[in-house]
Amino acid sequence: MNKELENHFFWKFVLSKTSILDKPSSILFDDTSRLVKFSYVAFAIIAFIQLGKLDDIAVSTLIDTLWPVFFVNQQNLLFISYFLSINLMLSLILVLLKNTQWSRIYLFVIYFLLVALTNSFGKINHASHLVLIPLFCFALMPGKESSHYYKEKTILMFLSAKFFLLVAYALTGFWKVFWGVIELFTQNVSLFSPLSFRNVLIYQFEITPKTLLGDWFIEHYILGWVLYLFVIYLELFSIVVFFKPNLYKIWGIGLILLHVGLGVILGVNNYMAPFAIGILLILSPFQKETSFKEMLSDFPVIDWFNFLKRKQY
Repeated sequence: MNKELENHFFWKFVLSKTSILDKPSSILFDDTSRLVKFSYVAFAIIAFIQLGKLDDIAVSTLIDTLWPVFFVNQQNLLFISYFLSINLMLSLILVLLKNTQWSRIYLFVIYFLLVALTNSFGKINHASHLVLIPLFCFALMPGKESSHYYKEKTILMFLSAKFFLLVAYALTGFWKVFWGVIELFTQNVSLFSPLSFRNVLIYQFEITPKTLLGDWFIEHYILGWVLYLFVIYLELFSIVVFFKPNLYKIWGIGLILLHVGLGVILGVNNYMAPFAIGILLILSPFQKETSFKEMLSDFPVIDWFNFLKRKQY
């Protein structure tokens, strides 16, 4: 595989500067294939939870129909809802039994339309977007008979899904920092103020019920602010972690704890995020086992200090 990637603008850097692809292609392909099959079993659980809520959607009032489901109107909403539900179940069964590329594409398209439909009622639920990332990349994995270098392409599509997931988190952190800098010069309270997380909680609880921990953090806002900064650190430097395979597992655990915290403190539940994080990071076949000391020294920012320290000697 290395020879095929030597001239690629991105993967040649991954090959030469990281240890992500150090294992033999045959081992990586076998581990990746097993994990992809397992991911569809896990996705089935998510799908059935969502289908359980579809009855309410089918009788709701459309507010702002998203472009993928432009053809849906109030008159055919009930029919389209059940049509997509039945096809989602059929596509899942097809993938679990056959797992061909066409069955995976079919599943992705149906779920994509279903997500667009469920977000056409005036509020966007970003939780589903994280699930779409692996489903899209897995749909592009070739079948054994249909492509040369199918093993290598399968490996690269799994890595691409991991990359896009980490980019999504990094962009979230970037925009928090970006607007924090603007607010530093235009508002009384910005990201860099200990009151910032307290204001986030107050705003959130104006539109949703208060949580017990959220109420506690309003009073103890300094601790909340420190945790808030740590969350931004996790998000902002996620893209860097792609190039550090010994951090996949610990970073994945950190991101899941981030979502747990959002649930218990802000009341924002995202049960879909652990699916994508668990498959692409925690269970990643590209994970590299190192000592705790080496793993800690590879954390973003800490590794910069280590680099500067080495340069001095």
